[in-house]
Amino acid sequence: MQLSAQLDERISKCEGILSNNPESLIFAALSDAYRKKGDLAKAFHVCSRGLKLHPDYGPGHLVMAKINMERGMYSEAEKELALAIQAEGRTRTTELLLAQILIKKDQLKDAKKLLEKHKTADPENQVVGELLKAIQQKADSGKPGYDVMAVQERWRIERVVDLKDGVHYLKSLPGVLGALMVGEDGLVLESKLNPTFKEELIGAITASITRCVKDGISGIGFGEYEQILIHMENLEFWIMKFSQQAFVLCCVPEANLGALKIRMSELLEHLSRNI
Repeated sequence: MQLSAQLDERISKCEGILSNNPESLIFAALSDAYRKKGDLAKAFHVCSRGLKLHPDYGPGHLVMAKINMERGMYSEAEKELALAIQAEGRTRTTELLLAQILIKKDQLKDAKKLLEKHKTADPENQVVGELLKAIQQKADSGKPGYDVMAVQERWRIERVVDLKDGVHYLKSLPGVLGALMVGEDGLVLESKLNPTFKEELIGAITASITRCVKDGISGIGFGEYEQILIHMENLEFWIMKFSQQAFVLCCVPEANLGALKIRMSELLEHLSRNI
């Protein structure tokens, strides 16, 4: 409880400073406090914005490395750590964090070599001892440390910063022929389509369908629509409500709708938190 209260106080102070001076380097301390609170999504976005303003700020890259490490994005954590080292030089903190990342990436030989160097210099260091023990346990189990595909997909979603990015991300998914963001009036706000599609027509169709659905269910008492899926002979037409707009996907009939739904749900949750 005391630690949580201290973190809340630190967050409040840092947010006050950043509010008065958006270019302040306090962003690193703020994002690290959010990380320690367990709010990794908030930590990521605060740190990401700060690094856009201060791309050579080593402590910011170090915090981002820790955030990515805790989110399971180990390759990105290693890249951020390299930038921190480039800016500030190597320290025991950066070397131990690198060892943890290497362990997660199953690069056990490299991690062990790094840790044994520190054990020679500091035989009583408990962190080094625990990491060496983790290497042995992982080597004995023979199991991989992380799901590469899952990590890469989470990273792609985390890099979405606005609705335009969201549309482009959706268009890149397997089986998606077109992705759009459509307003209530049918105006297409953003689109990424195959050449055969006409965005104005899709926007008008989307507005007509959603209007009919809203009118039809208004008196039933089941609430507002969340998604509308229309199966056609050569197309899956999928409308997903988001705030006052809607994401629209045009997919091939063979598309894996289950996998798409998982990614869409993660994307909508991400956008709801951060936009």
